[in-house]
Amino acid sequence: MRINKVFRAAIICCILPVAVASAYSQDDSSSNPQSAIRNPQSVDSLSLSQAIDIALKNNKAVNVAELGVQQTESHLKETKSTRYPSFYFRSHYMVTPQNGYNEVITNGGEYGVQVTAGLPLYDGGVREATINQASNAIDRSNLNLSKSKIDIAFTIRTLYFDILHAEEELHIRRETVERLRDYLDLLTRMQKGGGASQSDVLKAQVDLNSALTDVEVSSQDLNRLKQTLANELGTALDRAVEIAPLNPADSSALPEFSVDNNPDVQMLQRDKAESEFDVTLSQAERLPSLSVSGDFGALGVYPDQFSHNIGYSLLLTLDIPIFTWGGIDNRVEQKQIAVQQFDAQLELQRREYETQWRVALSDLATVKKNLTSLASNIGVANDNYVSAKARFAGGSGSNLDVLDSQRLLVEAKLSYNDALFQLRSDFATLLRLAGKQ
Repeated sequence: MRINKVFRAAIICCILPVAVASAYSQDDSSSNPQSAIRNPQSVDSLSLSQAIDIALKNNKAVNVAELGVQQTESHLKETKSTRYPSFYFRSHYMVTPQNGYNEVITNGGEYGVQVTAGLPLYDGGVREATINQASNAIDRSNLNLSKSKIDIAFTIRTLYFDILHAEEELHIRRETVERLRDYLDLLTRMQKGGGASQSDVLKAQVDLNSALTDVEVSSQDLNRLKQTLANELGTALDRAVEIAPLNPADSSALPEFSVDNNPDVQMLQRDKAESEFDVTLSQAERLPSLSVSGDFGALGVYPDQFSHNIGYSLLLTLDIPIFTWGGIDNRVEQKQIAVQQFDAQLELQRREYETQWRVALSDLATVKKNLTSLASNIGVANDNYVSAKARFAGGSGSNLDVLDSQRLLVEAKLSYNDALFQLRSDFATLLRLAGKQ
């Protein structure tokens, strides 16, 4: 019995220094959150700004929005052309057979070769309202282009932060596997000397198997995020995307916020303006319209019984609405109600975005405060693990204490990583709400 105790003490003396040194070497870097993000920067690694620039150049959503701007610009040119008379060349030829219409009406047929033109002289402001509406549509298209770029930047930024989060989680999982393998090796050697039981070894093996499974899941999650980022960047899907590390808690450059600078709000304002022009167009139906048209050319019948087949004509047309059974008034009322609806939507949109801004700002401040304590927890949890492991190796602790302290260490690191991701996500949300790329 005494020999066993001496033998066990000898084993402990040999193993304990190695075990403690191993634990510190594995976990020392993890106790410093600034070095927690291990993301080796390769030649092809992308910074966040580079990733956003590439996406803005390649993403088809930007191209669609740019085409929308070109389309509205073309529509404005088309609308402005209504200020000037349009000229058309027209011709016709009609033959009346003997068994057709009475020749008193048609003679034997009719022909015409003419140039015609027409121009509205007064339309109650319809043309100007239509031109202003087309100009407003260009503004809206440009805002939609800006919104597309902001949305793409937000998506890339969020994916970038997601990948950093997933890479660090994968590192934590792999580190856990190595720590458990080291501890399992220690248990195996202690079991040979009678310092550990078979049950202790099996319990550690179960935790190791679970840790290996966590590594596979984390690796798959990271691969999926990188594939998603490659798709958003518009790069080759069969080429791995590597990203560069970031300052863990860099959120100092907070944007200034004004809800009216948000492109969604600005687009809604343009929608309201378009609706107001619709009111003007509907009200113009109550007013008289005056237009002039004319033609010049050859117009005649055959057999030719007239000597003046070449000539011209002018036509002045006046339309005055008298009674439409309330149709015009109902259309005006509908357009005015639409304007009121946009007013209500704008108020809701402003309040919604102001609320989101306040919530994200509050969350950001809270997470910033929590990061310090969460970082401290990593160091404390690491010391607790080393202490539990040393106590067990010295015969005064239990295997369950070591495994529990190991899980606590993993939880502390994951909690810090989650909080860091939340900090970055809140910052990305604030940028999007402020209308920044």
